[in-house]
Amino acid sequence: MNTRKFSIFLAVVLVLAVTLACSALNTGPSATNFRMTTDEDGKNTTTSYSPSQAFNVFFDVSGIEPGTQFEARWYAVNAEGFDSSSPLKVSDYTYEKGVSSIYFQLTYSENWPTGTYRVEVYMDGAKVGEQQFSVQ
Repeated sequence: MNTRKFSIFLAVVLVLAVTLACSALNTGPSATNFRMTTDEDGKNTTTSYSPSQAFNVFFDVSGIEPGTQFEARWYAVNAEGFDSSSPLKVSDYTYEKGVSSIYFQLTYSENWPTGTYRVEVYMDGAKVGEQQFSVQ
């Protein structure tokens, strides 16, 4: 019976050690939880917009050094009147200490054509996220 208790104890210790080791490995800068929203607060998530709405992409960040560069590249994947190979707009943001989520917004002076759109997010030149959405 004592051998069984020791085996269980050893298994628990091993799981705890592996969990702590994995946590230690994930301490670098990260951008996660990418989402499209209809509001500037990041609360109303969506994948579909009306033609008159602004597009908002939100994401959470951690372990980011001040001065880190973020960039959003907006594309019309399949929308009349736009070239799918060229960004509609490129937006930049320089990270400031204490910020835990970042958002980029894209507006248009007219109504957006119906179709499929995409935003790619880069951190210091490396792509860290992408969201596809539509206008209906």
